[in-house]
Amino acid sequence: MAPRSLPASVGQRLLGIIDHYRADHGALNCPLLCRVTGDVDLAALEAALTGLTARHEALRTTFAGRGPRLSQLVHDPRPVALRVVDLRGEPDPHAAADAAVTAELATRVDVAQWPTRATAWRVTDHEVVLCFTMHHLVTDAWSCGLLFEELRALYARQRGLPAELPPVRWQYGQFVTWQEQRLAGDDLERQREFWRTQLTGLRLPRLPYREPPPGATPGVLGGDLDAEVAGAMRELARRHRMTLFTVALAVYYAVLHRVTGQGDLAVASLFANRTRPEIQRTVGFCANMVVLRTRLPPFATFESLLRATHATTAAAFANQEQPYQAVPTGSANLGGRVDDVVFQMMAELAHRVHVGGTEFELLVPEAIGSRFGTELAVAPRGHGLRVLLFHTPRLAPADAERLLDGYLTVARAAVAEPGAPLSALLRR
Repeated sequence: MAPRSLPASVGQRLLGIIDHYRADHGALNCPLLCRVTGDVDLAALEAALTGLTARHEALRTTFAGRGPRLSQLVHDPRPVALRVVDLRGEPDPHAAADAAVTAELATRVDVAQWPTRATAWRVTDHEVVLCFTMHHLVTDAWSCGLLFEELRALYARQRGLPAELPPVRWQYGQFVTWQEQRLAGDDLERQREFWRTQLTGLRLPRLPYREPPPGATPGVLGGDLDAEVAGAMRELARRHRMTLFTVALAVYYAVLHRVTGQGDLAVASLFANRTRPEIQRTVGFCANMVVLRTRLPPFATFESLLRATHATTAAAFANQEQPYQAVPTGSANLGGRVDDVVFQMMAELAHRVHVGGTEFELLVPEAIGSRFGTELAVAPRGHGLRVLLFHTPRLAPADAERLLDGYLTVARAAVAEPGAPLSALLRR
């Protein structure tokens, strides 16, 4: 049967433009990466991936056209072919798996042909690394969390185990229709006015960007906040009745203030944009980018910065349906692209789950590139937090190291003395 044609969403059209101009690598790959250990049944994994693709139209959607003419083509369900690579004969199978995953994540998904591909690397007799690579046009961070949960349930069913699988109330096309109706009407006028006020006069953080030397490549750096510091950040969030996202973002504001000297700071972030219950289990690119602009209070302590950050995030959450890109603000010169400086925090999911005699562990795909100028991402890892800094060649490696080290240092200092003057914390 011929595929069903649907218009692309606002977010997909914007992402499609990025895809067109950055078609030489995998920056728009969005993988579900996990380690599967124990009694691993590869046939059941393949069947579970086939079940995911049948369950969610987005995972069998290709694209045609570009810009305003970008359209989605929804195909009938088809079996997923799981490519299996046996690394057990390699001198160091784990190093070989790491290298293979890096190569896989750097390889672009041709979304005009098919939006996903699946590979499993057998590392030992009882360990497999699974990568279900999706193009970002058909998924987002929220969707990846859903897919990790549903993959385990479908795998369990293949092994004859009971598993709950809630119904999908809306497919992605239904979300697009609803969103277009909302954007065309007057329902979002209050949100449009909020963003006009929030974005007018905006200047981006002046990071020490440079003209990249020939041959310079994008980079990624990682560091860890141990369970004690991460626990203190969670406790600080609970005490102030806010989220861990807010605490982690406030640390980033403090570091950006130290690097740039600016007191009016704006970073971009992708919010889930799942305001209707029908969309809670929809796989697709529903996320909206929001601009989180906060002005540091005078003579600030970290706790006063926390309160200002909480006000910023709460207001952005309430107005996340309106894409900021569609709001005219009259700002003449931002000093760059709004998505030059990005902050992300991954959801606190059950990252390690047993299904019978098999364990699924969700992995953070550190080898993937970023489509943004500088992106700081915080990911729960066990009881601690993994902090990743993705950057383009415009940020020199030494400057990137200072930015990441500064984040780790300020986070540790802030939770130790949240009531201390910010100026004292930033001197450490």
